[in-house]
Amino acid sequence: MSEAIQTVYLNESNHFQMESEQSLFCHMQKSKIDLHIVCQQDSKSHIFLFNQMENGQLNIEIECKKDSYCMMSLLDLQSSGLNLSLNVNLKEEGAEFDIDTAQLCDENGKKKGKIEIRHQSSHTYGQIHNYAVLCENAYYEMWANGNIENGCHESQSHQKTRVLTLSKGHTAKVTPLLLIGENQVKASHALSIGQPNEEQLYYLQSRGLSKQQALGLLSIGYFMPVIHQIEDENQQILLQSEMERKVGLYGR
Repeated sequence: MSEAIQTVYLNESNHFQMESEQSLFCHMQKSKIDLHIVCQQDSKSHIFLFNQMENGQLNIEIECKKDSYCMMSLLDLQSSGLNLSLNVNLKEEGAEFDIDTAQLCDENGKKKGKIEIRHQSSHTYGQIHNYAVLCENAYYEMWANGNIENGCHESQSHQKTRVLTLSKGHTAKVTPLLLIGENQVKASHALSIGQPNEEQLYYLQSRGLSKQQALGLLSIGYFMPVIHQIEDENQQILLQSEMERKVGLYGR
C-alpha cells in the first residue's frame, strides 16, 4: 500500500469508506464493537485488527464494490473469549476480499467465529484462512461459509482452517461450508485439526528446549502468516515478541 498506515482505536460503532489505497491498524479495546466498511470502486485496502478486548463481541459488515480489493487480518492473543461475526457482500463485478485470522485459545475464554463471504456478482473472489492454537481446556468454534449465488459466473470461493491442539482437554468445532448456486465457478475448502508431531517435539527437546518451549516453537507458524501482514516493521517486531512470549517460547 502506498498510503501511510493509519492507527485507529475503534469505538463501539465505526464506519469507514475505503477509497484509493488505504491501510488501517485497528486497536480493539471496547467490550463490544460494530464495524461497517464500504470498499469503494477500484479501492485497495488493508485492515489489520489487533484484539485487546476482554470477552468481546466483534460484529463486522463489509460491502465491496466494483474492482475493489480488501485484505483483512485479525490477530487475537487474548486469554479471554471473543465472539466474531463477519459478513461480507461482494456486490459488484471484480470485487475481491481476503480474510486471515490467527487466534490463541486457552481455558479462560471461548473463541467463536462466524464468517460468510457472499458473492452477489460475477467475477468476484473470496478467500478465508483461519489459524488457531488451542491450549489446555480451550474452546474454539469456527463457522466459515463461501456463498456463490446464482448468476455469479467465473467467481471463486476458497477457504482453509488449521487448528493446532496442544493437549487432549480441548474442544474444537470447525464447520467449512460452500453454498454454490452457479456452475461456472471455482471453490475449495481444507481443514486440519491435530496435535504437534511427536518426532519434531522429541527432536526439539533433544536440542535443549523444554517441552513448553518446543510447543511454543511449533505454535509460531500458526501466527506468522498474519503477523507478516503488519505493514509497520516496528509494530510487527513488537507483536511477534508478544506472540512468542504468550505461546511459551521463552518458558513460563
